[in-house]
Amino acid sequence: MAKKNSVINYNWYLLLPLMFLLTVVPLIVYLKVVPLTGASFDFWNGQKENLDFFSYYKMVWILISSILAVGVLALIVMFYGFERIRGSYYYIPIAVYAFFVILSTEFSQYTDISLMGFPDRYEGMYVLLAYMVILFVTINLVNKEEHIKVLLGALFTGAIIIGLIGVFQYIGYDLFKSVFGKSLILPAAFKQMADKLQFQFGKTVIYSTLYHLNYVGSYMAMLFPLTFTLFVLTKKGWLKGLFALLALLMAVNWLGSTSRAGMFGGSIAIVILMIMINKVILRDWKYFLSGFVIIGLVVFGLNYMSNGYLGSRIGSLLNNAVDITQSTGHDDAKDNILLQGLDIKGNQATLVTPTETLTFEVNGDQITFKDKADQPIGMKFEQSTGKVDLQDDRYKDYKITSGKPNNMKALQLEKGILKLNFSLVNNQVALLNGKGKVVNIQPIEKWGFEGKELLGSSRGYIWSRSIPLLKHTLFVGYGPDTFAIYFPQNDFMGKFYAYSGDMWQVVDKPHDLYLQVGLNTGIISLLALLSLFIAYFVRSAKLYIRNDYSDFVSRAGVAIFVAVCGYLGAAFFNDSVVSVAPVFWVLLGLGISINYMLEQKGLSPQLANGELDKNKIRT
Repeated sequence: MAKKNSVINYNWYLLLPLMFLLTVVPLIVYLKVVPLTGASFDFWNGQKENLDFFSYYKMVWILISSILAVGVLALIVMFYGFERIRGSYYYIPIAVYAFFVILSTEFSQYTDISLMGFPDRYEGMYVLLAYMVILFVTINLVNKEEHIKVLLGALFTGAIIIGLIGVFQYIGYDLFKSVFGKSLILPAAFKQMADKLQFQFGKTVIYSTLYHLNYVGSYMAMLFPLTFTLFVLTKKGWLKGLFALLALLMAVNWLGSTSRAGMFGGSIAIVILMIMINKVILRDWKYFLSGFVIIGLVVFGLNYMSNGYLGSRIGSLLNNAVDITQSTGHDDAKDNILLQGLDIKGNQATLVTPTETLTFEVNGDQITFKDKADQPIGMKFEQSTGKVDLQDDRYKDYKITSGKPNNMKALQLEKGILKLNFSLVNNQVALLNGKGKVVNIQPIEKWGFEGKELLGSSRGYIWSRSIPLLKHTLFVGYGPDTFAIYFPQNDFMGKFYAYSGDMWQVVDKPHDLYLQVGLNTGIISLLALLSLFIAYFVRSAKLYIRNDYSDFVSRAGVAIFVAVCGYLGAAFFNDSVVSVAPVFWVLLGLGISINYMLEQKGLSPQLANGELDKNKIRT
């Protein structure tokens, strides 16, 4: 057992689990075929298997890495005693959050999903607790300058690979569309499906190894401000040049992803950086100004390559910022959407469009159609095809088919992008969803964003239907990763408007980290996380607002601080995902550790050598 006040000089290789999380986990792309049963099947898109490339194995390695990290810390405690654990008030919100994650899982009606997560996401209880473990271990393992450099080096290694893949995707050379790339992400048993493998995104869109452009946005909302800060503050010429190149690569991906959430978060981070280093900017304004000029050139170049698409995305971000400040009201666009109303009562259904009303009624084997005035509409029925031809020019655009798919009497009605299926069993009309199951038409509770449902790629719609659910999660949440189950998926009218006719799209995330936490694990858990973030923000702001940044530790500290702010800013429009969240939690833990190191500077002689006596920093 070491003496109580002795300094433990941890070797860098004890940080390997954390380095793995920063470098390797975000890069993992590999097919996992996950059979879907129970709620995972019922609330998914009708497929019996989930072909996951980007999330499942990231989840697995997050769990493995967190277990290894705990093992390292346990060994340190075993050999050197519990005094090696840094005393900190940050543990209170961490413990409260973890407790309510477990409690929400215990009371969840869908324990299997709460434990392992929803298809394509896999951010259940085990992963959420792993995040807290990662944060706790990072706070307690990092205690000298070498540790900071090792972890940042690991982060930049992964970021360079992610960034290069992203750049090539933007110019039309997607690694994962190549024969070599497909060989990397397909197990041997599935090599034959390489030619049939389809990708959602095309040229001038960056998703890299992070699954979606929005997640690239969240990642780069951290990495660009972090690297830009180090570029501005670093004094060594060759190192400043390296950070300039790295910041440029991150900027191309930050903007090239076209994620407006990422742009917002990154911009917030840069504003906070300007406040924190205002004296440095006045002193070294040439470097700061040159950085902004280069960013301007990047915007111009990327916008030219994308035929103006990047400019339109930036413009829409500014327009949304203006729109959200204005009062809600009627949206004239709603008056022109194809589906204005649908009413089903017993053996009768009435469909309302902007130009006409159509009612049909089933009586045994007979189906009759009527107009708005309740007058019969002549019809012609082809027995062989089941096609129904309405003999009225007002309804010439309708395609109606009657038949018995899956041995169930049904009617299909189409007009333009509108496609509805009805069950006609036992003289009762019922609406069928995209999976052929009967759904009930019920009033949908909503709050706010009236007339602004299309805000932020229909985030306004999602938020307006998600916020009312919070009243049920004041104490415990519905369960980790269960959002998709409790969101009103049968709001076909709202979805038709929000998603341009896609009535049965599965909304599996709220596109807001704070809503995500509040609904999945409860309001108390959300307050715990917010208190953690606010405590770190206040402590960091006090440390860096007057700092002269004469040493590497302070420069790294403020860089990580603005990176954390960038992620939390993007989180107003993006969710927590396994592709990005581990990086955030390691950086937050690293930032907290650096703050402790800076606060003790001058009080412990070991700090002059970049070391830290943990026993003298209990709070």
